[in-house]
Parts: sequence; C-alpha cells; structure tokens
Amino acid sequence: MRIKKILLPTDLSSASISAFEYAKSLAEKYGATIYVLHVLENIPPVLAIHSLDLTIERLEKNMEENAKNQLEKIVKESLKTKNKVQTFIRKGVVDHEIVKFAEEKKVDLIVMGTHGRTGIELTILGSIAEKVVRKAKCPVLTVKPRK
Repeated sequence: MRIKKILLPTDLSSASISAFEYAKSLAEKYGATIYVLHVLENIPPVLAIHSLDLTIERLEKNMEENAKNQLEKIVKESLKTKNKVQTFIRKGVVDHEIVKFAEEKKVDLIVMGTHGRTGIELTILGSIAEKVVRKAKCPVLTVKPRK
C-alpha cells in the first residue's frame, strides 16, 4: 500500500479531532504529507446583516479569518508531527469540496471524523462522511468521536 498524501478534513469541532490521531499515525508510518482542510459553507444572504452595517463580503472575510486562526491552533495543539502538514480553507458545499480537493491533490487516503448523528438530525442534515465515502475515488477512513 502506498500512502504519500493524506487528506484530513475538519469542521473544527472536538468530534473531528478524533481523526487527527489516526492521520498522524498513518503519516508517520508511511512518511506521508497531511493536508488539513476546513470548508466554509456558503453563506445565504441575510437581511439582518445589512441592518448591522455588515456586508456579506465582510462577514465571509471575518469567518474565513476566524476559521484560519482556529485551524492553525487545532493543528498546532492536536497534530504534533515531524511530517509535512499543510492547511487549507475552501468555500462551498462541504462534501463536494472535500472530494474535489482530494482529486486535485491526488490524495491516497482521506481520514475524517464522524459525528454519529441519528434519527431526524441525520435525516435532515445527512452525513458528510457518508457522502464523502460514496463519492471519493480514494479510500476513506472514518473515525468515531471519543466519548
């Protein structure tokens, strides 16, 4: 098995951090680079934003800066490794962007956390991990959050 590039998508939640340990271990075993990806979902236009004297562009910029800072902090705290780690932020539909990024970078493996949604929450929101497993051209390792 050849693993040189690992994609580690994260929504910056504690549940997604569970996958970091697996990605780190595999990267160290195979000498792989880890690409840590966070996807910002598209922001729907909100009328209230204009009354707060904020534009969609300013809100998106603030959200991107905040996500970048959180991503760097999480990587620094949770992914201490001597392997090469690169961080990326994309905007769009989360599962589409993860699969697209994996194809662009020609990753060998996606390692991602699951949230364990059930019932109506799963029906309404769906599972990003499940969608990625179905659409990705490379193997996907899903990791349940620690309790």
